[in-house]
Amino acid sequence: MKKSIKAMLAVLVMAFMLVPAVKAQAAVAPAAPTGLGLSQQQGNKFQLMWDYDSNILYCGYNYNFGFQVTVKTLKNKTIAVLDKNSIDNAYESEVFGISTEYNKVYVVLSNKNMGNQAFKFSVVPYVYDELGNRVYGASSAEKIIVPRATTKKAKLAGSGRVKVSWKKIKGAKSYVVYLTSNNGSSWKKKGTTKGTSLVLRNLKKYQNYAVYVEAKGIKNKKKKLNSTKPLFKNSNAGTPFYIYTVYR
Repeated sequence: MKKSIKAMLAVLVMAFMLVPAVKAQAAVAPAAPTGLGLSQQQGNKFQLMWDYDSNILYCGYNYNFGFQVTVKTLKNKTIAVLDKNSIDNAYESEVFGISTEYNKVYVVLSNKNMGNQAFKFSVVPYVYDELGNRVYGASSAEKIIVPRATTKKAKLAGSGRVKVSWKKIKGAKSYVVYLTSNNGSSWKKKGTTKGTSLVLRNLKKYQNYAVYVEAKGIKNKKKKLNSTKPLFKNSNAGTPFYIYTVYR
């Protein structure tokens, strides 16, 4: 269950070399990206995504394009800025690329301040003209992402019991713990708590388990937010554990 983001990105196919050649023309400012969301999370690493649009990506010269991604707190304090383009990305496909399977553009950002609080991000696209100058498009709307809590440890707490603990998400009023025993093909809700730990009961021996933790009730203006549902449902599933025995 504890797969790295780089390993999970193996299913994403880079499409830069698959685009048919077209006649070079003056660069047109790309449209604002849409469909922003969360692909997956691993602790403080986030794979952010938005809709792939060939008309946006390949309207420049020689298919050279890029994006500026800005991450801010809900109070508009900048956390991180990433500028990635197709020219510099030749050997960094785990950081920036295109998923032809999901029709999405993605970037991976890692920052210690992204895994412990809700944040928002926006994307500004650009292309290069024939002289190598950037032609910027309009910024996307901001998308709020609420992380899943990152688990810290799982400790035996009695017969068929394991105590799972996790890191706090700023502003969360409660947490919901989900458990899997079949490598993440299905998950079951096991309990809700206002704290940062929960004892899981009635676990079977000789069984592999893993959990993920959803944060709930984070206030943003007049709304209350819960952890964002990622594209990959096993996102940030951590602290796998194995029950060797159940005693009485």
